[in-house]
Amino acid sequence: MDRTPHFSRLVGRAAKECIPLEVVIELTHHCNFRCRHCYIPDFQAPDLLTTERVMELLDELADMGTLYLVFTGGEFLLRKDWFEIVCRARELGFSLAVLTNGALIDEEIADQLAEVQAYVEISFYANDREVFEAITQKAGSFDATLRGIEFVRERGLQLELNIPVMTLNRESYRGALDFAREIDAVGSSFAKILSKKDGDPEPIKMRLPDEALPTIFAESPDLVCGVEAVDPDREGGPLCAAGVRYANITSGGDVLACNIMPVVAGNVLETSFREVWENSPWFEKLRGITRADLETCSTCDKYAYCGRCPAQALVEDGDLMGPSKDACAQAEAKEEAWRRGA
Repeated sequence: MDRTPHFSRLVGRAAKECIPLEVVIELTHHCNFRCRHCYIPDFQAPDLLTTERVMELLDELADMGTLYLVFTGGEFLLRKDWFEIVCRARELGFSLAVLTNGALIDEEIADQLAEVQAYVEISFYANDREVFEAITQKAGSFDATLRGIEFVRERGLQLELNIPVMTLNRESYRGALDFAREIDAVGSSFAKILSKKDGDPEPIKMRLPDEALPTIFAESPDLVCGVEAVDPDREGGPLCAAGVRYANITSGGDVLACNIMPVVAGNVLETSFREVWENSPWFEKLRGITRADLETCSTCDKYAYCGRCPAQALVEDGDLMGPSKDACAQAEAKEEAWRRGA
């Protein structure tokens, strides 16, 4: 995202006025892959958001000041109406991004993405067929994804390769980053693997062990994000963007503060998004929580390193206000890596 002073002011205003600046819409939970680290609990969940309701949602969001709109899944390209939806989003002037595994992108789909000038994010785990398909659990997925990437490149679209780092690609992810650089794409790597939305901890088995983190972070400075002094002007502000300037809408119509926060604030099949956004008691609670309210983290000397996620603390450790074990481990590792490079 843009980091200019103008953008920072925009984000600050959105947070202060509770404008849903960025909204992610999960058009479907269906997917053609079965990635080992995926947080979706049920790939068979029905797509309850009709085309008509999605179109109404787009109008609502435009009226409320949403700027960044992201379509994802599952695999959103499995929705037969996806192009109709993204065309309407572009007509309304949203900054448009799509998250996909890329395997379904053929020349026709690439042409359609080019028509709406979408920012395309493709999950890419390793530039190695064996490792890649060990993660996706889908034979042929590596070559299909590479074809999709090439079709996107040929049309000159902005392309980002999302590269989660986990046990299965620990020795291979740097090859994926090198590949991103070779094709002039953005390579975005991260070492945060989350539980499923329903709290199932199965994906956590894919996390790097805590003892490996300092070395990984030292070898890959791009993974050490969020290492900065805590801004005293933000001490009294909300903990994160979730429910403040960011929201997630599932394929079943549930409105969540973010894609992993398990508490449902409302459902757009029953009421308007505006009603949920402006009057949900859950959102009101989230917006009122500041760092000073955190029981342990408020005085932690590693707070600037941890990138603590309230949703993760709630799902994995059972306490929205308490520490996150994973964030604590990452904070220790990031601090050590930062000192090694100092």
